[in-house]
Formats: sequence, structure tokens, C-alpha cells
Amino acid sequence: MTTQLGLAAFSGKTVSVDELTKDFRPWNRTILEWEIEYVGYNRDYEGPEGYVEFHVLVELTEAIITARHPKTYKEKKTPGYRLGIFQNMAAEGQPWESYLVHDESFRKQDLGKAVDAFQCALLDIQSWVEIAESRARIIPQGNAVFECFHCGWVTDIWADDIVCEGCGKRFWSERLWKGNKGSDHETMPESP
Repeated sequence: MTTQLGLAAFSGKTVSVDELTKDFRPWNRTILEWEIEYVGYNRDYEGPEGYVEFHVLVELTEAIITARHPKTYKEKKTPGYRLGIFQNMAAEGQPWESYLVHDESFRKQDLGKAVDAFQCALLDIQSWVEIAESRARIIPQGNAVFECFHCGWVTDIWADDIVCEGCGKRFWSERLWKGNKGSDHETMPESP
């Protein structure tokens, strides 16, 4: 017959919390973090027309990631880094909506690649801000002369040759196309 030990017997054999957790690492430390708030403008064909507020957070954190072993190609949990881009947005009078825009994992030995990806994400987000701010500044006034149909960047200055500041694409007016067929640059029409 077995006997059950009393509570006092268990308390005498316990190990301290410091001893139990000395080799344990939670893997949730933030390495790099950057956030920005900005305002854009929505036209009625994308939802309700009006201003839209954005809040973007970019985080590079330690994490337990799932990675493939280089020789066996089996997936296993391993310490590493996770890059996450989180966006919250709200149109006027609407509740905030949250999105995970980007999630990427890196092995522990690839910290340099993770930092490079973090910096590239910041450059991408700065172009988002430029596009949104051009829309918020120009569209409500009714001065939008040109809107890029790739990224949504807006300008109030007309030219026959426009380079989009949002995506970098180049647009030529019909007048420039007609004036450039088989002629020299000297005979091209002047910009208005």
C-alpha cells in the first residue's frame, strides 16, 4: 500500500524559481522597433470617401521560429528572429482595423539579414507615407491633376512627362507621344 506525502514534505523538496529558469530564455525581446502615424485620403470607389488614419509598427523580435534543417529538410522549432509589420487603419467614423502586413522569420545566425530586411521595410513604409500624404493634401481641395493608377500617388502639377514619386513609373501624355513620332527633340511640343 502506498501512502501519500503531506504538503510539508513537498515544500521541503522544491527547487527555487531561479534554479528552474536559469537555462530558460523566453525569446520575446524586441531588437528593433519603429512606428509612425500618418493620414491619407480615400475616394468613394475604395470605400467611404474621407480621411483615413494609419498607424504602422515594425518590430524585429527574438522568437521561436519554424525552420527546415539544412540536410534533412525537416521542420523544427529553433531560436531566431521575426520581422513583423503591423498596420492599424480607421476611416472617419469607422472603428480601427488591424492587419499583419508582413511576417518574416530569420535564423539566429542571420541577424544581419534580419536588420537589412527591417531597414528595407522602413524605406517601403516611407513611400506609403508619401503617397498617403499627397492624397490627403491634394484630393480634398479638388486639385488632383494626375493620379497614378498603380500606387495612388497624386499631384496637382501637370506635365507631359510625369515620374510618379510613389512607385517610380514614368507617364507620358498623348501630346508627347504624338509629337515624338519620327521627329527630333527640337520639334517636340512645349509643356503648357
